[in-house]
Amino acid sequence: MLETTRVPFGPSHYEAPEAQRLGEWLCNDGVIDLSRVDEINAYGAANNIRFGEAALQLGHITRDDLERALAAQFDDTSLPGTGIDEALIVYHDRASAGADEVRSLRNTLALRWFKHPQGARTLAVMCPTGHEDGAVVAGNLAIAFAQVGFRTLLIDGNMREPKLHQLFRIEDRSGLAAYLAGRPEEAAFFQIDSIPNLTVIPVGGIPPNPQELLLRGLLHDLLRRAEQQWEVILVSTPPADLASDYLLIGAETMGGLIVAESGQTRARDAAAMVRQCQEFGIRLVGAATVQRG
Repeated sequence: MLETTRVPFGPSHYEAPEAQRLGEWLCNDGVIDLSRVDEINAYGAANNIRFGEAALQLGHITRDDLERALAAQFDDTSLPGTGIDEALIVYHDRASAGADEVRSLRNTLALRWFKHPQGARTLAVMCPTGHEDGAVVAGNLAIAFAQVGFRTLLIDGNMREPKLHQLFRIEDRSGLAAYLAGRPEEAAFFQIDSIPNLTVIPVGGIPPNPQELLLRGLLHDLLRRAEQQWEVILVSTPPADLASDYLLIGAETMGGLIVAESGQTRARDAAAMVRQCQEFGIRLVGAATVQRG
């Protein structure tokens, strides 16, 4: 796990202590790059405005970023009316310990896989059983990547029990299944308005033949095309105890992240999944442990 370095903010004649903490939060959370701090401070001082408003006027953050930072600063972590499931804590409760753990995982994956010369832009999020809820982990990771500026695509590859459309409250009439069935013009891509840089592809109706669709080669085509537009592509898969689809998906993404639940996932189930991935040539980038509250 990567260590987090807190960003020191020096005194400024126009900033109240609350504004200093706001700027510190924006930088530590990866919303603003540290290299922008001096520019924002100078602009704020020249115009007698606070750090957040200065960053907003300069175009370094969005109004949504500022509102979230203020909410976190004053321990107001509820975001009513967003239409996004509360299980996605990186969106709803960015100041929580759980959200911090997701960001640490994001940083590790960025260095070990997405930005590594031997890595890739695609990654399958897999779990041994349905208990681990890989879709929630995939959703939180996708949001975390998007929040720091990565152009992120999240694909629901669970054509048995799809869930991402519920988490993001989007339509599920068309999506991945249509693309894999040879009807790409019907495949729906949803840009999440409240999360810039994030696009979601739902399943779009449960097909009767998921494995046959995965074997047609069109998933390979979709991912290779997506790599030209998105920097991070996460595919949520069905749990291993439900179907072996995760192996077909992982073979196309080339890399996989295993999700386990503390105290629930049996060691033999996880070991069997690791062994199967190795046999299929799927490189395991890491593991995420889910701790139920």
